[in-house]
Amino acid sequence: MLDLSEQINSKQRYEFYKKADVIAYSVYPSFKGRLRALLLNLSYRFIRVLRRYEYVLNCKKGFIRSFELFFIILYYRHLSVKTGYNVPPNVLGPGCVLHCLGPVNINKGGSVGENTRIHVCTQMGTGAGYANAAPKLGKNCYVAPGAKLFGDITISDCTVIGANAVVNKGCDKSNVLLAGVPATVKKEGVDVFDFIIPSTIVAQLSLEEQRFLFHKTSLEVKKYLVERGYVN
Repeated sequence: MLDLSEQINSKQRYEFYKKADVIAYSVYPSFKGRLRALLLNLSYRFIRVLRRYEYVLNCKKGFIRSFELFFIILYYRHLSVKTGYNVPPNVLGPGCVLHCLGPVNINKGGSVGENTRIHVCTQMGTGAGYANAAPKLGKNCYVAPGAKLFGDITISDCTVIGANAVVNKGCDKSNVLLAGVPATVKKEGVDVFDFIIPSTIVAQLSLEEQRFLFHKTSLEVKKYLVERGYVN
């Protein structure tokens, strides 16, 4: 689970999460764009319901909270079955994206830092005999299809995890590629922004800039942000 300071703990934080998720899911930043995505993109619809679930769970109180939470949980579980996502609340940071429909399982004891991209058939489970001793992924990570992470381990920011890798040990190095069974550092000096878009940064730009960057590749977005000094 994310730290309390990283969770949706206010209306302002909730709105920021939603803006970052719009960028992460390549949704055109307009009312029509968001509406179209809600109707046609099941993965985006799931993340929006999950964010509402987190907001009501963390920020509201009283009878209205219980009433709303009841219906949100029902719809959230319905979408979990349709999408194949087993992702509990307060686990995904802002701007995280579940890239494809299909099985993604994250234990409630785990956490995933902002802007992380997770592909299909990813498993983040506990060590044997533990209920919540699950992996903690840093910010700006890329998890390729079929990756398996187990146990009370911590993976540093800006890590790329290769396809079908089995990660059972933590890694305190950033900008590395973890791959293999069991996973080890295969390459250092990896620039993860070649693979992902830093949605939390783009979400803070002007609406005009966000629309300009719409459907740009990760390399094009990185070049734009570096040229203007938004990232190093």
